[in-house]
Amino acid sequence: MTAIASQPIYKLELFVDTEDAAEIFATALESFVFAAAAFEVLPDIGPWRYEGYIDGLPDHDSLVSTIALASIQAGVKEPDFTCLPLPDKDWVAENQKSFNEIEAGRFFIYPSVYEGIVPSGSWPLKIDAATAFGTGEHATTKGCLMAISDLSKYFKPENPLDLGCGTGILAMGMAKAWRIPVFASDIDPEAVRVTNYNARLNQLQDYVTAVTSAGFRQRALSDRAPYDLIVANILANPLRKMSKDLASRVETGGYIILSGLLNSQETAVLRAYRQQNVTLEKRYRIDGWSALLLRKW
Repeated sequence: MTAIASQPIYKLELFVDTEDAAEIFATALESFVFAAAAFEVLPDIGPWRYEGYIDGLPDHDSLVSTIALASIQAGVKEPDFTCLPLPDKDWVAENQKSFNEIEAGRFFIYPSVYEGIVPSGSWPLKIDAATAFGTGEHATTKGCLMAISDLSKYFKPENPLDLGCGTGILAMGMAKAWRIPVFASDIDPEAVRVTNYNARLNQLQDYVTAVTSAGFRQRALSDRAPYDLIVANILANPLRKMSKDLASRVETGGYIILSGLLNSQETAVLRAYRQQNVTLEKRYRIDGWSALLLRKW
């Protein structure tokens, strides 16, 4: 999840009472962190804990003012927070040690140190813990891979997009499933670098093309629309806000796979997409997280 850095990695932690407040703080703090998560301390009871990881000690005054403004926006009392350095470890190496092979539909995900047998008939993908998000371990990534695997049984896209590609695992999954060119993008240049590296590692460099873009701002993304399949494993709040923009880039009859949302966030996300004539085909729920297979009409 975290990266090797020349300066300490700091963990920012705060607690709020509601999911909506947690999302507001997550959005407000995006400029500080390179990875974050929010989840209930006790499911269905609360409160919600926000954790963000920062490369180096952040500016104290800027952080305090951002939290204060987020509190006003959320309509809650300004929470106490901690921002402490993590132990000095090679976190990527630590993650690689604990990363075991994963099966998701027909996909078989394994680290480069794996010495076992790849199951016959599977779609193997070699990937290590890295400085970008997504090795297949997290429920959201696994749910997306399962959706791609199921979709491949009856649909073959010609122009797919992995929006918010992280390590590129979903872009590679589409390339592996259909042997077609896949476009990928991420707001983080490091994620784009990792995606291109992983594509070469899996001999998929001729199929996967990744660029840096915030949403559809990069002209290369808009020029390639409409897509017949978009996969977006991001977060619930951005997915809701992007519903019109994202749905408008999918052709009629095309598919959308969304993830990065909790089971409790499904209703709000689906409501936003139904307003764009996009309906639910299948849901995948794993460990409290959801992946949604949708179709545009």
